[in-house]
Amino acid sequence: MSDRSRQFPSRLRPMATSLLLVSAAMLTACGGSSGSGDEHEHTDIDTAGRLALFDTDASQLKVLDLDNSEVIASMAMDGEAPRLYASPGNRYAVAIQRGDDLVSFVDGGLYTEDHGDHMHDYAETPSMLSLTLNDHKPTHYSSGEAEGVVFFDGGEAASSKVTVFSDATLGSGATVASLPLENNMHGVAKVIDGHLFVTYRDSSITDTTLPAAVERYHLDGSDFEFEERYSQACPRLHGAAANAHSLGFGCSDGVLVIDLHEAGYPATKLENPEGLAEGSRIGTVVANHDVEELVGIAGDRLFVIHPESTTEVYHELELGEGVGRLAQGFTTHGEVFYVLGDDGDLRLFDPASDWALITTAELMDAPGEGDTLAVAVSAAQERLFVLHNQSVHEVDATDGDVVRTIDLGFSASAIAWLGLAEEGHDHDHEEEHSH
Repeated sequence: MSDRSRQFPSRLRPMATSLLLVSAAMLTACGGSSGSGDEHEHTDIDTAGRLALFDTDASQLKVLDLDNSEVIASMAMDGEAPRLYASPGNRYAVAIQRGDDLVSFVDGGLYTEDHGDHMHDYAETPSMLSLTLNDHKPTHYSSGEAEGVVFFDGGEAASSKVTVFSDATLGSGATVASLPLENNMHGVAKVIDGHLFVTYRDSSITDTTLPAAVERYHLDGSDFEFEERYSQACPRLHGAAANAHSLGFGCSDGVLVIDLHEAGYPATKLENPEGLAEGSRIGTVVANHDVEELVGIAGDRLFVIHPESTTEVYHELELGEGVGRLAQGFTTHGEVFYVLGDDGDLRLFDPASDWALITTAELMDAPGEGDTLAVAVSAAQERLFVLHNQSVHEVDATDGDVVRTIDLGFSASAIAWLGLAEEGHDHDHEEEHSH
């Protein structure tokens, strides 16, 4: 989770006719041309993208066009307020309703197709997919280079399950594969280079539903084939994230790190940081493909983890005396690591400059207990979108400047950015967690 303000009021209305006309014109130009020397011009759409938001009062998922700050689609969503995430390719919103045993998908309408001699962008009306996932207690969502993974915790009468999808399979109303597990657990799974790394809880563990080990599978067609259960223990495992080199899992006694470059994906165990309070542990891990270090979170303390260092494995990011964290994460390519504090300030750190503090942006007064806060990251620009009740602050992540504040006109409880990623986009490997 991760932004003075010119006001851009949001008004509810159907999708702009001009947007539909643009989309139709592009379809005609690309598919209906009779000229053999067509250069297929005007196939790129310049857009800031769209935001998926959940309107708590209306029980609707709404899609807001960032180019005009207007809601262009509203879809009823019954049940509990969902957590919202983006699919790996940023086309779809993934709506997780844990208490309703339901995962739904919304097509944001912005996508790119490969037409052989050129790539073609489209802007269409957002819509709800008919595909849903209906297993017990969907909780962890993980998004990688091409695959999204939902971990279903299960319960007393249901075992855990992992379901993997991609933007391509969602487009055809299908998933990549699923793996039913032996028993229930509050677990997590990551798909990396065709391998599934997933938590394991032995049935002898009865005092907690947290797992204590990691298994590795590989994808064989539409099935997962077992490879190995790691011998290194990870008691009360909670939290996982990966960069290009390392996959880290939070354990009660440290961090289990799997080397993604070495043959056989060997694992090592890092002890907890020195000076950690008794009973405290790293329970959340954050990472980005393009950043060498991992970030481990223990309560309100954040530790940069250097898995391969022989001198300093951990160094702490200072937020300031008495400041708690509300949300944190990386921008798309890892140029910036942000932390939204409970003082209403947004701190921006530079991983490439020894994690130096770039700036502290004062976004709002210290939020109260009833305030709703969430952050979405743009994959098209260096932008953060900070949801605060009925407003969204758009922040330039390079300098902390607030570009604008969008007045939604409704109370929102969740946010996700959807759109066309900039060229060369490498997706975050970051744990997403919903209770």
